Amino acid sequence: MAYKIIATILTDLQQDKDGLDAAIALADRMGAHLDIYIVTISHTETGGYYIGADAMIMAETTRDAMAHRDGLEAWLENRMRGELGRWSSQSATVQGSALTTYLAQKLRFSDLVVLPRPYDDHGDTATIVEACLFAADRPVLMIPKGCAAPDLGGHILVGWNDGAEALAAARAALPFLKQTDQVDICIIDPPENGAERSDPGGAMAQYLMRHGARPEVAVLAKTTPSVGDMLLRRAQEVGANMIVSGAYSHSRLREAVFGGATRTLLEMADRPILMSR
Repeated sequence: MAYKIIATILTDLQQDKDGLDAAIALADRMGAHLDIYIVTISHTETGGYYIGADAMIMAETTRDAMAHRDGLEAWLENRMRGELGRWSSQSATVQGSALTTYLAQKLRFSDLVVLPRPYDDHGDTATIVEACLFAADRPVLMIPKGCAAPDLGGHILVGWNDGAEALAAARAALPFLKQTDQVDICIIDPPENGAERSDPGGAMAQYLMRHGARPEVAVLAKTTPSVGDMLLRRAQEVGANMIVSGAYSHSRLREAVFGGATRTLLEMADRPILMSR
């Protein structure tokens, strides 16, 4: 099992360059095809202006977004010159309200989406991550600023709570997990009456071993209010070069989507994070 189609999204050079570089590196290492989507966003919505102003303002902001798109296309053509891997690009300018639908349509045929970690300084990245996880239903590898693509080896931390989201994330990460030197299955305060109470993480460890990974189970007491903080601290202690975690939520509203451990990881992680749901 390997990723055959890796996708990334380019909306702003200041924010997205690390994600693009990581996607290029991963596609090269895995022999995957790289799909690059250049998407610029016009945030002007109708309503609230004097009669006739809606069309004028929307046309102006759309022209600006299209000009920005053209600039990104030219930059990308120069950036990819000399790259030996297989890649293609598509470009679009969309209204903000249409962004999720557009990404869902385009990304659903990708095996993995590589993006910059959100919540740095660009509000659109959170919307894009949400669209990939929920609308396109694709696993997302997020790269913090200054980080490179994770090596195919090293040490990976898997956050595990016996939930469907955590299992989906582990399955989505198998191409990484099979090639890593060690997988740390991290369980924080497992419930005393849970289904895995006699052997926390045992079934997941067996699953990963049968896929060729080298897992170890660590059951930790919760010593901080946030599970996300615990995972980050554990990743630092064991020297993990990537964190794998389910994206937990019960709502598609951004305020509810990235709550709890998920939001902590997305705001604070200093190493790549792979999430799925």
